[in-house]
Amino acid sequence: MTGKPTAEPQSAARPRSAAALVRAVYFVAAVVLGFVLLEAPWSDGVLSMGWHYALPNLAILALGCGILWLAGQRTRGALALFVGLCLAAGTANFFIITFKGQPIVPADLFALSTAASVAGGYNLFLTPRLAVCLAAFIAFCVALRWCPKRPVSRWDVAVNCLGAVLLVAAGIMQFNAVDIREEHDVTVDVWDVRGSYESQGTALCFLSRAQELTPKPPEGYSLEAVGALLAPYEQPPVGEPGDQNAPGGGQAGGTDGAYDGPNVIAIMNETFSDLSSYPGLEDAAGVTAYFHEVADDALAAGDVYVSAMGGGTCNSEFEFLTGASMGNMGGGVYPYVLYDVDGVDNLASYFRDLGYGTHAIHPAEAGNWRRDRIYEQFGFDTFDDITTMEEADTFRDLVTDKATYERVLQKIDEGEGPQFVFDVTIQNHGGYDTGLVPEADRVHVESDAVDSPEVDEFLAAIKRSDEDLRWLVDELNARDEPTIVVFFGDHQPGFADWLFEETYGKSVDDATLEEVQERYHTPYFIWANEAAREQYGNRLRVIEDANVTSLNYLRDLLVEAAGLPETATDRYRAALRRDLPAVNLNGYRDAEGAWHWFDDETEAAARAAAGDAAESDAQQAAKEALSAFALIQYDQLFGRHAGTDAAPR
Repeated sequence: MTGKPTAEPQSAARPRSAAALVRAVYFVAAVVLGFVLLEAPWSDGVLSMGWHYALPNLAILALGCGILWLAGQRTRGALALFVGLCLAAGTANFFIITFKGQPIVPADLFALSTAASVAGGYNLFLTPRLAVCLAAFIAFCVALRWCPKRPVSRWDVAVNCLGAVLLVAAGIMQFNAVDIREEHDVTVDVWDVRGSYESQGTALCFLSRAQELTPKPPEGYSLEAVGALLAPYEQPPVGEPGDQNAPGGGQAGGTDGAYDGPNVIAIMNETFSDLSSYPGLEDAAGVTAYFHEVADDALAAGDVYVSAMGGGTCNSEFEFLTGASMGNMGGGVYPYVLYDVDGVDNLASYFRDLGYGTHAIHPAEAGNWRRDRIYEQFGFDTFDDITTMEEADTFRDLVTDKATYERVLQKIDEGEGPQFVFDVTIQNHGGYDTGLVPEADRVHVESDAVDSPEVDEFLAAIKRSDEDLRWLVDELNARDEPTIVVFFGDHQPGFADWLFEETYGKSVDDATLEEVQERYHTPYFIWANEAAREQYGNRLRVIEDANVTSLNYLRDLLVEAAGLPETATDRYRAALRRDLPAVNLNGYRDAEGAWHWFDDETEAAARAAAGDAAESDAQQAAKEALSAFALIQYDQLFGRHAGTDAAPR
């Protein structure tokens, strides 16, 4: 006769309940410690963060910890792994902020190979704060020895895995259902991402930015609206560049139907910038003396405002090649690694349609920023990466500008008909503490404001660039081939934040927009060699009002100055420049020369601080122009210019 099963003795149940409680305590401790180690390596605000931000961050981390814990079968190792990942992310943020000026954003995850390939240029180091964080992690791992183990059966394995899957599904559903920005009042400032992360938490800000990666059509977007904006520019004015009856217009004179035009060389020079605009560094202008000689004789020259600082080279390329502005896309977005650009109108496809050979040069890994894929989609015929230049001369262990210029001329010599060559140099890439500058090339600028080996090494690299530019200009003037050169820097060096604070005597957090923009401009020129001036002098145009512009206009200034055929969008942006002379990630400039924030509340506060009660007519015109530009840009990038004519004529 079988007896009834006996209940588990209370004496056995109590230890299990106690063990479960202890494990729950360790779980909570892992979440809290993970939060601290995610923030503490780089942030001073972890203890002052408001609870309305701290609690959602803890909830997000608790979800992540729960997924790892269940997937790891509720083991002590799973908790250690979670805390270790938080420490790794916090440490990565520390170094990225140190070298780049802003923390990790979602788009960075699509560019890990690029980050790894350029990381060798920087020296990692251990700070006291990092050492304390590492010690806290080690102490937690040691304390896990006293966390009770939990026997796991096959049934438990299945239940835990199912639980992990359900948590992942719940997290995805919540991510798609909740607008983090609205629900939790999260604002990630596009020019002070670090400050936003510091006050609102890494996890919350990161996910908020992730929700904004998929572009949404701007208000008022439709094919009809875009068509109406471009309609007045579908045909060029009589007598203007691109008019078939204008001097030098049309396709006549080419061979095999190709456009009869000069070679065009576009040089995006790595970190080329003029530090003499910073107070106390006026003598730094000497290292770019020859650049300014060329600029004085150029078709157009001045300052070009960019949307990158210390990194994000691909976004400067993107703005130049497409004429799009990152100001319409927001911070933390890298179109090269996020979007399909096949069919997007750009300079390479423009010149290819004219019958030019199109070539890209960059002496680094082809996969950096997915250039191998992007250049193919843009329409470049060839792409020379570091594998084709391994024997080239170097400076600071980086391929020299001159070596890339020699490759540019080789492409022109090998091609039939006019050629377009886009050269992305690398010689001046950070970091600037390598100590590899030869004695003969060393530079030191006497300044009461700044005395830094990093600044000295940077200026030595820029001086070498200036010398290599002289070589190129002399070489082009000695040749019979008509050639136009557009030259610009992609961004300022990563120490620009520190340099601003040293020379302006104030924190970057307290800077006005005008002062913010001091770190976001580089010099540029558009220049024609002697052969181009002789053969195409009637086409070339000196542009007097382009001493202040932005990268999204540089393509159109090139087309206008060289007298090349214009697309409807080129003509539209040329007109746009009158009301909106410059725009970048930080803000926009109106026709009267005043800078404005994108955010209406921030801008209203700035006007109030300056004693201005209302918007000026110039600002109102600039805002209207900016809204229209957003429609045109969205259609170009994501609507594929539907219903409009993108062909040059």
